[in-house]
Amino acid sequence: MFDRQQVVKAIRESWSKATSGNPDEWTPDNPARGQCDASSFVFWELFGGDLVLAEVFVDGQRTEHHYWNRIDGEDIDLTGEQFTNGEDVREKQVVPNHQIHEKIPTMRSELRKRVDLMRESVRATLDA
Repeated sequence: MFDRQQVVKAIRESWSKATSGNPDEWTPDNPARGQCDASSFVFWELFGGDLVLAEVFVDGQRTEHHYWNRIDGEDIDLTGEQFTNGEDVREKQVVPNHQIHEKIPTMRSELRKRVDLMRESVRATLDA
């Protein structure tokens, strides 16, 4: 089994335009951009816990959603550094482990593709 730091490193090495939910905004200078949902999901597959859903606000307007992991009360935000322009990230709800399992069959095909790409890349990195 791999430890959390090894997995975090492998996830971050897997980030690309193809794994980003915001490919038009993704750049090598901000590689975390749009990676929160796929990164959080792959991390959850390996370590369990819950996913935290947040809303991101700019100048009081909701602009997007953001996800991170919570395990035994510890928040693990793999992509928080993508917010560099004073965005206000507000926790909205916790999606418990059992609800994540229930939602997998209805996952958007676009997200499923990005998760699959990231999972394959992470596994290849960890197995190397």
